[in-house]
Amino acid sequence: MALACNAKAPAAPDAASPASTAPVESAGANVGETATPAAPPAEPRALPDFCAGAGDAPPPAPTARLTHVKDGFVFVEGPVWSAKLGAFFFSEMDFEHQGKNGPPSKIHKLVLPSSVETFIATAGSNGLAIDDQGLVACTHDTQTLSRFDLTTKERSVFVADYQGKHFNSPNDVALHSAGHVYFTDPDWQIGERPNETGLTGVYLRKPTGEVVLIDGELSKPNGVSLSPDETRLYVGSASGIVQWYPVLADGSVGPRQALAEVKEPDGMAVDCAGRLYVASHSAGELIVLSPEGQTLSIIKVAPRATNVAFGGADRKTLLITAGTGVYSLHSDTPGFPY
Repeated sequence: MALACNAKAPAAPDAASPASTAPVESAGANVGETATPAAPPAEPRALPDFCAGAGDAPPPAPTARLTHVKDGFVFVEGPVWSAKLGAFFFSEMDFEHQGKNGPPSKIHKLVLPSSVETFIATAGSNGLAIDDQGLVACTHDTQTLSRFDLTTKERSVFVADYQGKHFNSPNDVALHSAGHVYFTDPDWQIGERPNETGLTGVYLRKPTGEVVLIDGELSKPNGVSLSPDETRLYVGSASGIVQWYPVLADGSVGPRQALAEVKEPDGMAVDCAGRLYVASHSAGELIVLSPEGQTLSIIKVAPRATNVAFGGADRKTLLITAGTGVYSLHSDTPGFPY
């Protein structure tokens, strides 16, 4: 995310008071190695320049016009916007040729309105994020997080393992402006390989390179996103609950709390007003939630909705991946690139 800032972040509910719109996933809200936080709460960051003047426009309505950008893929995931290249990128996984290391996967480049080309033919990728160094990809083929240089397309290992053990199949990733990296590791694309960690988890990679288990109790954690002011970490899981954690000053997190129930929550994105956009996989819908967990809009997309990102020059184009197709939707409020 861009670091140049000039706008005030939207207020979030008190991190000490639990959400009341959905049940807690399991007994004991304190989870992971950071269960008893020593660090103070993170200071809200100011919003990036593209959020300036965002105003109080409502989110897209259920009747909003959806554009079918492109179809004919096997299974698409992980959209992300590159301001540098003026293009979206997304993953395509080929479950028709599943191997022992999960399905083969490639990364496509989309220049609006509908020009698509294969950017990296062999990527092994699922969820994507982006920073000044290029793409950060959840790569199930090597059970790692990888970096892809946008100029050379060269791939390098970014996060290799946890305490010497392979991850299962990293799924989605969110990048903090201070260098913290949050990612989920269910086992959807583990293939024929063993689960070496013995769990499905949510992890933090610190700027020092240390990897910390945030939460090892969620059932197949999936989509992950940060609030615009980076004081909250959102995570969805197979339980059908979107959770949130207060982010602390050192990048660790406080106790998990429930935000809302969403049928099979998958990838997520946030707009500059702090609203959370969640792809509901089996429902084929995009669910818009307030920071308090209230459902503000339900937009029908297509079966197997997987992820969403904001992009375009004004950051007001929502790109949604669903099953075999890619869809776009206009938003009156700009949002974040993954």
